[in-house]
Amino acid sequence: MLKIITAVSCACVTIEMASMQPVAAENVPPQLVGTWLAEDIGGGGVIDDLQSTLEIREDGTYGGMAGCNHFTGTFSLSGTKITFGPAASTRKMCVPAAMTQEQKFLEALGSELSWAVEGSKLVLSKAEGRTAIKLASMTVGSEGIDVTFRAPGAGAVDRQSARYDCGGKPVEAEYINAGPVSLVTFTIDGTFVVAANVIAASGAKYAGGQYIWWTKGDEATLFDATKGEQDQGIACKPAP
Repeated sequence: MLKIITAVSCACVTIEMASMQPVAAENVPPQLVGTWLAEDIGGGGVIDDLQSTLEIREDGTYGGMAGCNHFTGTFSLSGTKITFGPAASTRKMCVPAAMTQEQKFLEALGSELSWAVEGSKLVLSKAEGRTAIKLASMTVGSEGIDVTFRAPGAGAVDRQSARYDCGGKPVEAEYINAGPVSLVTFTIDGTFVVAANVIAASGAKYAGGQYIWWTKGDEATLFDATKGEQDQGIACKPAP
């Protein structure tokens, strides 16, 4: 596994619409349908805490998050062969390591591929048989499990929930405090995040995965570490 250690100075956002081919899939095998998380790209692994996802849909469309940018397109099937057509995508700059993984991911999808579902894994292979991308199902066990741990010195657990509007996206955060333990959990863009309290000059600052959640009063700001130090964050206002 790799760690993101570099930063980028640009965080501009534009939209690029690629020319879409009128390809469509018929009778998509049910085992292929779902959201898949890349575990390995071309034998080089993936970056910790950076998700490259592929959603394959029943209507012959696909999409996901390549690592920095969202993408969507159509695909066709012929037996165990799958062809991903040109996609429309956002054009956002993230840290170089994230952009490198995204490029490798999208280039792999552009190859001539065969597919195989092995348990909870989707393996996309090139014509010569080498694995292009290995992905894990994000649908299996989507109901979730309970995780329990002991917090030494804590006499009780205080849980409080709050709803926010983060740039038009609804986010429900749960704050969990037990003695020395202070956490916040929330879901953003389909990713469940558990963030722990870290030192801050003001307010309450939490870090988890690629995200920073920083509250001041009733409001919060959500930062994405993959966008570099110049990320201005998303303002999150209290919501009913």
